[in-house]
Amino acid sequence: MRIFYDTEFLDDGRTIDLISIGMVAEDGRELYAVSSQFDQGTVRRHGWLMANVWPSLPILENPSGQRGMDRIDVTDPDVHPRAQIARMVERFILETPDPQLWAYYAAYDHVALAQLWGPMSNLPSGIPMQTDDLVTEAKRLGLTPDDLPKQEAGHHNAIADARHNLVMARYMDSITRKA
Repeated sequence: MRIFYDTEFLDDGRTIDLISIGMVAEDGRELYAVSSQFDQGTVRRHGWLMANVWPSLPILENPSGQRGMDRIDVTDPDVHPRAQIARMVERFILETPDPQLWAYYAAYDHVALAQLWGPMSNLPSGIPMQTDDLVTEAKRLGLTPDDLPKQEAGHHNAIADARHNLVMARYMDSITRKA
């Protein structure tokens, strides 16, 4: 069974620091988690992440109103420490029969996922060591990005993006069934 997922992360050229992860299995199960441990100060200084990712996170606004001092609401039920997210993701994947991981531009997503457990060699048994790429599948089918279904809302929200990955995969499935 395929699991479609997306991660949001801070990439500084050396480290991929997980911000959030969304997963959607073909049987309808979903998982969404936001890390309570990513470097919020660095994210607040990162223009692209502030414009595109930060607004979709559970934010506790600074009561003083001082701009740039908002922070993740650690009381939100979606916010967890990385170790807990690793356990949640492991359980989600292992509860899936013959799990296959799929993502859109999958390379960084797989690294962000794998780093939940440290180096790749620490992946728990049963967690796939690679993620299939929806972009590669689209190219294999002769499709361009313009041919794929468009995401109407929720860009750069990990669970919304994971749901859209499922939509794109089903669209590509419909093409292969016609052939």
